[in-house]
Amino acid sequence: MKTQISARQFGIGLTLLTVLMLASCGQKPEESASSNTENPTAVSQTKPTAKSATATSTNQTVIPAEAQKLGVKPEGETACPSNAPIKGKITKKRGNIYHVAKSPDYAKVKPEICFKDTATAEKAGFSAPK
Repeated sequence: MKTQISARQFGIGLTLLTVLMLASCGQKPEESASSNTENPTAVSQTKPTAKSATATSTNQTVIPAEAQKLGVKPEGETACPSNAPIKGKITKKRGNIYHVAKSPDYAKVKPEICFKDTATAEKAGFSAPK
């Protein structure tokens, strides 16, 4: 009976350890460093290089050079200029797509770039949504 209890305790301990390890894997390096207030560590204070600046800006969408040449910036969060009504949207899953005024969700789309017509959008590497 004593061996059954210790095996059970071992199983519970192993389960708790696994849960703790999995929970700590979800933390970002900044979070784990800032949560350790008992043992502060030295922090290197270096200026970001071009490579690290590019890495930090990966959260923002990057507009291809060809699209920047052919398109214009949106006027607001969801508005394009009247001379460039085609909304260009860059997505990870669907790629570079454009929306025309007749699209069902046209008013909700937040464009990264606007084009004068669909031919220009396609030339810039954008395609119609499927």
